[in-house]
Order: sequence, then C-alpha cells, then structure tokens
Amino acid sequence: METAVPGVLRRQQGVLLLLLRLGMAAVFVRAAVPKIRAPDLFALDVHNYQMLPAMGVNALAIVLPWVELVVAVCIALGVWRRAGALVMTALLAVFTAALITATARGLNISCGCFEVGAEAGHGSLVWAVLRDLFYLAVAIVLVRWPEGPRPLDLVLPHRKRAQALSSLR
Repeated sequence: METAVPGVLRRQQGVLLLLLRLGMAAVFVRAAVPKIRAPDLFALDVHNYQMLPAMGVNALAIVLPWVELVVAVCIALGVWRRAGALVMTALLAVFTAALITATARGLNISCGCFEVGAEAGHGSLVWAVLRDLFYLAVAIVLVRWPEGPRPLDLVLPHRKRAQALSSLR
C-alpha cells in the first residue's frame, strides 16, 4: 500500500500543475485581449513608462499582446510547456522590472496590464508589483516542473489523445 502513495501524490501534483498552467494562461489571455483590440491605447500606456523610444513603443504595442496570447495558448494546451513557461517568466520579469522602475521614479500612470485607455485606472503600482511577483513565482514553478497532464489527457480517450497530441508536435 505504501507504493500507492507516491503515485497518488504524483497525480495530485500533476493536477495542481495543470491548474497553475490554466490559471496563468487565463491571466495572459486576460492581459492580451484588450491590448490586441486597442494597440494605439496600449502604445500610450507603454509610452507613459518613459523607457523606450517611439519606434520601440509602437513595435512593442503591436507584438507583445500577440506573444502573450501565443504563450497562453501553449501553456493552456500543454504544448511546449517548458518553453512557454520560460517565455512567460521572462515577460513577467520584464513587466515587474518596468513596474518597479516606474514606482521608484514616482510616475502616476496606469499599469497597462489588463486594461487600456479609459478603462485603465491609475491603481497602485506597488500592488501591481506584488501581483506580478506572485505571477513570476508561479511561472518559475512551471519552468521547474513542466510535467503534469495536458487538458487533452483528461477529456480524450487514450487512442484519440495520442493522435491529437502527435498532430500538435
């Protein structure tokens, strides 16, 4: 009976990792969609950080939301789990650093994280830093332990699952 305990713990760990991946994917989708819908408004948010030249601001405002969305899809589907988690970790490290420097410089700006334009409030950047540090910790966990079931593992019979996964690779 003692040999069953590690298997149970491994399954529980796998489910926890899946839930963490799905949660972080939801966060990144939630962050990407408003930016994709209004890249001009997101560019203003990026500009307010006063860290990039105008050309860099515009390029970032167009590319970053799509990178966030692709990472979210990869993490959610369990495709390229470690690579997606590494990109997510890098993005969160940059976001956190940008928030810390904006806070240190006393900028009164909206984060630009989840809302853009009129919907974006000028909330506490300190709170945004703490939130991003939490997300960064979760992303590091996903880099360290990328295993765990894929969502398809839970819903498809074994044969169909193998076919679906082989088509994604």
